[in-house]
Amino acid sequence: MGKIFVFDIDDTLIIHSPTAADYYKEDKKNTGLKKLMNGIGADRIYIYTNGTYSHGEGVINALNLTNDIKKIYARDTIPFMKPLMGSFTFVNNEILQDNYQLLNETYFFDDMVDNLRTAKKVGWKTIWISPQYKNYTNYPDIIDYAFPNIYEALLYFNQKKYY
Repeated sequence: MGKIFVFDIDDTLIIHSPTAADYYKEDKKNTGLKKLMNGIGADRIYIYTNGTYSHGEGVINALNLTNDIKKIYARDTIPFMKPLMGSFTFVNNEILQDNYQLLNETYFFDDMVDNLRTAKKVGWKTIWISPQYKNYTNYPDIIDYAFPNIYEALLYFNQKKYY
């Protein structure tokens, strides 16, 4: 079974972090996140953001993840924005076409419960990244996993190779 990982950027990858690093500023020494992402066993990694494509590309470059990301879905490259169902349907269909040979399980990392709610409706596993992660029990039908920051989430998925 193929493992597809889809990440939001702002507040998911760069704001709720355990360090004070400036992820908008390019730093080639910033390799911690890259190492964790390389260890999750993903067949493909995508970015899905309500920011612009250039913003997503800039952040991915600053995080040294350019070669690891298959595609960036952004507000100016897709017909609808999150959390609209049309947005998730579009992105899900694109991912399915790109990975037609794989029986996929898609894992979606986001900080917004509304986005996770729609992701769940298209059949994705949902990972809530939020300082309020302990409140995940308020959303039993929406959130599959919850973590305070992306590092804790990726450490978990690095250790648990067979989800």
